Amino acid sequence: MATTEIFPELEKLLDLAQHDGIDTRPTLLRVVTDLFVDRRIQSAEATRDYTRLTLRLLASANRDGRKRVAGKLSQDPLAPRDVILALARDDIAVAEPVLRHSPVLTTDDLIAIAADRGNAHAAAIAARNDSQAASSSGKAAPFPAGAHEDLVEAFFTSDADERRLILINLDLTSDHASAEPQAKPDVIDRLEAAALAHNVAGFARELERALQLTFVQARRIVDDAGGEAIVVAAKALQMPPMTLHRILMFIRPEVGQSVDRVYTLASLYEDISVQAALTMAGLWRTATPRPALRAHQPALWEDNRGMGSRDVPQPVSAPRPAVSFPRRTAS
Repeated sequence: MATTEIFPELEKLLDLAQHDGIDTRPTLLRVVTDLFVDRRIQSAEATRDYTRLTLRLLASANRDGRKRVAGKLSQDPLAPRDVILALARDDIAVAEPVLRHSPVLTTDDLIAIAADRGNAHAAAIAARNDSQAASSSGKAAPFPAGAHEDLVEAFFTSDADERRLILINLDLTSDHASAEPQAKPDVIDRLEAAALAHNVAGFARELERALQLTFVQARRIVDDAGGEAIVVAAKALQMPPMTLHRILMFIRPEVGQSVDRVYTLASLYEDISVQAALTMAGLWRTATPRPALRAHQPALWEDNRGMGSRDVPQPVSAPRPAVSFPRRTAS
C-alpha cells in the first residue's frame, strides 16, 4: 500500500501508531478524511488506499470520530461507496447525515437500510433531501416508494419514545408533505362530536375523509393504543389543542384515565411540526394499510352508533420488527 507516498505528512503518525501506549488512530482518521475531502487524494489507487485505511480505522474509532467522518463525507458525491455504506448502517447518531444527504446511496440501498436497521434509520431516510432533485424540481426528492410501508410500520410498532424521535426527524422533504391545509372548523366539529358520542367508527370515517385515507388506515389510527397516531392526525389538521384533549379523553378512554399520559401526548402535539404531521399523513395515504389488533376495547365504545351502519374491517396483528430501535445516547 502506497499510503506514505500519497500522504507523506502522515509518515510520522504511521510510525508512532506502532508504539505501545500511543493511540494515533483518531488523528489519523481525521487527517486522511480531511485530505480526501480537500481532494488531495485524487487517483484511483489513492482512493482505494483511503477506503481500506478508513474502514479499518472506523472499526476501532469512537462514536465522535465516526460522526465527524460521516459529517465530512455526507454530501460528497465522490465519497467511497464502501465507506458510505458502513457509515449509513452505523448507530443513528453517526448514520443520520449520510442517510439524509449522501448522493452515493441508491434507492435500493435506502430501502434495505430502512428494513434492516429499524425505525430511527427509516425516519432519517424519510427526511432525506436530494439536493440535485430539489434544485431541478423545486422540492425535495420523495422518500423511496418501496420504503413507505417500512416507515409506517416502524411508527405503529414503536413505543412512545421511538415514535417521538421518528416524528421529530420528519420534515417537509417529500412530495407527500404538501398535502392538506388546515381543516375547516366543521370538520373539527364533526370529529369532536363523534368522539364525545364514543362513536369510534364515525370518528374513523370523518378522519378518512379529512386526511383522504382508506377506512382501514383511518381505523388503525383511531385504534392505536398509545394515542400518538391521533395526535399526528390532529396536528396535520391543525386542530385546537383543547379539542384534541377532549377527543383523546373520549375516543381513547384508557388515555383519558391517565393525567400523565394526556400531558405526554399534549407535549408531543406541541413538539412536532405541522410539516412532520403532514408527511406522516402522506405516508399513511400511500402505504398499504396493515391494521393492528386492538388490545383493549372498553364496553362504552359503540362503533356504529349515530352515523349509520357500515361493516368495520376486523384488524389483524402485525408483528413488530426484530430490529431494536437505536436510541440517541451520549458517547
